[in-house]
Amino acid sequence: MNEIAKVSLDNEMDLIIAHKRSMKLAELSGLSLSAQTSFATAVSEVARTTIENGKSGSLILSVDEGQFQKFIVACIRDQKENSHDFGGLEYAKRLVDKYSVSTNDSETLIELFYVMPNYNRIDIQKLDEWRNIFRNEPAVSPYEEIKKQNQQLQELSDKIQKSEARYKTLTESLPLIIFSLSIAGELQYANEWLLRYTGETMESLNENNWKNVVHEDDYDAFRLLFDQNISQGATTIKAHARLKHKNTGNYLWHQISVSPFINDKAELQYWIGYIVDIHAQKVYEETLKDNIELKQIQDELKDNQQKLENYISELNRSNSELQQFAFVASHDLQEPVRKLLYYSDYMLNRYASSLDQKAIESLKIMHGSSYRMRSLIQDLLLYSQINKQSIKFEKVDLNEIGKQAVQDLEIAIIEKGATVTVDPLPVVEGDEGMLRQLFENIIGNSLKYSKPEQKAVITVNCRVHGGFHVITFNDNGIGFDEKYLPQIFTLFQRLHSREKYEGTGLGLAICLKIAEIHKGKIEAHSTEGKGASFSVYLPVSK
Repeated sequence: MNEIAKVSLDNEMDLIIAHKRSMKLAELSGLSLSAQTSFATAVSEVARTTIENGKSGSLILSVDEGQFQKFIVACIRDQKENSHDFGGLEYAKRLVDKYSVSTNDSETLIELFYVMPNYNRIDIQKLDEWRNIFRNEPAVSPYEEIKKQNQQLQELSDKIQKSEARYKTLTESLPLIIFSLSIAGELQYANEWLLRYTGETMESLNENNWKNVVHEDDYDAFRLLFDQNISQGATTIKAHARLKHKNTGNYLWHQISVSPFINDKAELQYWIGYIVDIHAQKVYEETLKDNIELKQIQDELKDNQQKLENYISELNRSNSELQQFAFVASHDLQEPVRKLLYYSDYMLNRYASSLDQKAIESLKIMHGSSYRMRSLIQDLLLYSQINKQSIKFEKVDLNEIGKQAVQDLEIAIIEKGATVTVDPLPVVEGDEGMLRQLFENIIGNSLKYSKPEQKAVITVNCRVHGGFHVITFNDNGIGFDEKYLPQIFTLFQRLHSREKYEGTGLGLAICLKIAEIHKGKIEAHSTEGKGASFSVYLPVSK
């Protein structure tokens, strides 16, 4: 059946309302005026008996769509117990098409059926339309208006009670903590899961601000949920925190979510939220993250291994090409340069008096360029020949190396009027030829960049630091700005013009390569105009 309207039956005034609404339903269903009167009279007779019984009763008007016929139905409930006195039913049943009576220990139910015309089409839209008519029907008396309002309030109250019961049942059945907070962030409601998990009541949590429950590392982030300055204007705020289980004392990961409850004036009334256990998900995510990172590392290692193999192959190829270049440089390139030097020198010595000044200057430029080319080829050849395969490690006395370097540079030392002091040096394991080249290059570098107006003073000393012999070369030359440190050990890098200071820019690069082959390094320190210091680190043991 489809319920259309309901009337509580408490007094004679309700009898008038019951008659009026029965007439209205009969009218809407398409019955004739006489049929409307018959149906309403039958309803009134049975309703009168219910009111006279003095028990709470009610009338429900409905539509019943049978298989072959449609009926309007009046259902009168009488809560009089064990009653067999149906009063007006004897008269009412002669006015309707059919009726039914059922009783139990608590109530009597009488149903009156009246056939509707077959042409009257009944659907959901039509039924809703009829309900709205009864719902919005104007009251004919103050009593009816009050009755209507009371009925609406009662229906609303019933709905609220049912809703609260369903909500409570739902919150207690779901395996998560559901709660509400005041604007100040205090608990107003919480389901049983809060006490069941934490062992704390709402009062205790409000008093200690959740400190006994939330992990100390997560507490600050957790309390931000209750900060009014942050929460103002927010829709939903979420955070992750570890909460202590009352039985095990273990802290498990939970997600906390709070959302504002706003009234129709866009004013915040309170907060509603939930706390759900995500510990298994968190552990899974961390494990998955670790596995992904491990896989990425493995892939990177594989890629790096492949790159390393490619680099080694390329390096071997480059070394082979470098050796070929060294062979060419030592033979084919040096021969033309020697001829250029020889013939330019011959022309300058033999025919200088027969040439004009421009020709002489051109020959001098050619001679100087050829000389620089020879030096560059020799330095490149020396640099290319420094490799691990040709190294012969043995005990090397650096005192002897220092003496030999000073002797080899004797002419330059005399020209500069320089003083070179070599303090006692250790015996190390290394390649004698390379170490002599290193000493000569650094001392020669100090001589080259000495101050013209001041005699050069160069000292060489040694100390032990961190498992290394630190051989330091100090000078009082022109120095350099330390912002150029990355350049001075790079191939062909020069800090000064070729016209002012000769050189190929390979000397210090050769020194760095020699130090690295000996498992050491070179550091440089300087202040422009106040000299420079080069420290060579060589391992104490091989």
